[in-house]
Amino acid sequence: MVTAARVACALLILCTLCWHSLAQRAPAMPDKCCFTFQSRRIRRANVVACYPTSPECPHQAVIFRVRSGKEICTQASRPWVKRYQQSLQVSSFSIPS
Repeated sequence: MVTAARVACALLILCTLCWHSLAQRAPAMPDKCCFTFQSRRIRRANVVACYPTSPECPHQAVIFRVRSGKEICTQASRPWVKRYQQSLQVSSFSIPS
């Protein structure tokens, strides 16, 4: 009975170590992915920044940060999203006078 308990304990420890080593080798998950999207257009005056989600995410999206600090997921394929991205990139590269 004692031997069976030792074997079971040793197997449990071995399984735990194997699981831990496999978890360390797993690919890193992206920081932010979008699964639900804003259905209406955001007012451009409220948008302060934007960035695309990782290519590893299941849906291609753009995250807009608004004045309140909130981040809003939008579909990257929408025409207004593309326009906002372009205008934000242009304004971020412009030289202040």
